[in-house]
Amino acid sequence: MLSNNVFSKLKKCIHRHTPNTLFFKLYLSITAIIIGSIVIVSLFMDYYYENLDDAAFVHDASFVARLLDDFIEDTERWNMEVDLLSRFTGFSIENISMKKALQYHQKHELLDVVDIPPNKNYPPLPAGIGKWGVYVYKHNEEDDRLAVILPHNDGLLLIMDSTEANLPIDGPEDWEDYDAELFLLAFIFLSIALVLYCSVRNISNHVYRLSSASLALASGQLDTRVNDKMPQPLNQMAASFNEMATSLQHSQHQQQVMANAIAHELRTPLTRIQLVMGLLSDETHNEYTTALHNDLSRYTVEMEALANDILMLQTIENNASLIHQQVDLSALMQARKAEFQLQYPLVLLSANIDSVRVDANARYLQLIVDNLVKNACLYADSAVNISLQSYGEHYRIIVEDDGDGISPQQREQVLNAFTRLDNSRSRQTGGFGLGLAIVNTIVKSMHGDILIETSDLGGAMFIIELKNASQS
Repeated sequence: MLSNNVFSKLKKCIHRHTPNTLFFKLYLSITAIIIGSIVIVSLFMDYYYENLDDAAFVHDASFVARLLDDFIEDTERWNMEVDLLSRFTGFSIENISMKKALQYHQKHELLDVVDIPPNKNYPPLPAGIGKWGVYVYKHNEEDDRLAVILPHNDGLLLIMDSTEANLPIDGPEDWEDYDAELFLLAFIFLSIALVLYCSVRNISNHVYRLSSASLALASGQLDTRVNDKMPQPLNQMAASFNEMATSLQHSQHQQQVMANAIAHELRTPLTRIQLVMGLLSDETHNEYTTALHNDLSRYTVEMEALANDILMLQTIENNASLIHQQVDLSALMQARKAEFQLQYPLVLLSANIDSVRVDANARYLQLIVDNLVKNACLYADSAVNISLQSYGEHYRIIVEDDGDGISPQQREQVLNAFTRLDNSRSRQTGGFGLGLAIVNTIVKSMHGDILIETSDLGGAMFIIELKNASQS
């Protein structure tokens, strides 16, 4: 039994955490929106800084080219200045011809075009290279080094980032920065997910508690209440639920007191009437008074049956018995079939009963069988069939007759107390409309189902489906 409880709780927990629940939809939606926004902003920032780096590189390279304006190419002073600037800026500077510039343009990937104020003293770049701005190239596929071609005096300069600038001796700092950014993003994502999970989970728990309380109230546990110490507007829902439960409990209590009082108060005059009838039965009567005496006797029996049924219905509704025992349901139904066959000799009772032993309340099972079979015998034309079927951990009690049946529109109504669908026929068959109400109440207390369908015999068919507690 303990393992079944653990399995039940685990199943409920899994059900609450399925993607179809409101909690997970809300949680995933908010998390996805926030993380998606961060990713988009990060991409835009990366793009912005990448373009900013390109522009900064072009301006630095242009500044270096201007510093070389006062030196003549390929001289000792030129070489010294280029070496000094390379050490200072980390750039590789090379004096190239127009032909080499075109070849470089054709072989290397163009990354960006950066506009800078042109120097009128410089000659124009070759056709297609920097006509609308300075072209930024990817000099090396492996280390993403940048390069630009700038006019200088009568020639051209190819200025590149140096490998040392990107990968210094101390290690790949860019890679370390990249790992740090990944760690920071992961920390942000996890923090957002955790905060959202706690907040949304708190709301979800309150909703599930309200839902569980509603189910408990619907099952008849009218003393169910919920803690209204929760955020707005859920606390208003909890307070309204508690007020509703209190009102229902008070109303049911008043109905129970009234029904019990009526049933008990009926017993006193009934006992007196039965006493008087017993005394009168010793006297000599004519034919007329004898008929009246018989009618009075029948009326008192019916009133006593009514009082007993009302008390039984109230007892089952408000104090359902939890006493279970092993019951041979097959033997019980066979015995009740034989008993009803004696009571209704004009009705042919047939049975199709499987061998079933259940863990249940024997009195409740007998009340179900008695009320269903009695109802079928009263309304049948000539035949009633009772069945007991077992499959898996469930079993079915089926009672059907060849009477007029019950229309689909009246099948739910007939289970209510004091419901008689045909008043003229009820006067012939007797009854107060409590038998099926008692059956319905017992089935609900046993967490079963009751179905009303049309029988192959032509009349009504009642199907009671219950779970065998000994199988669970």
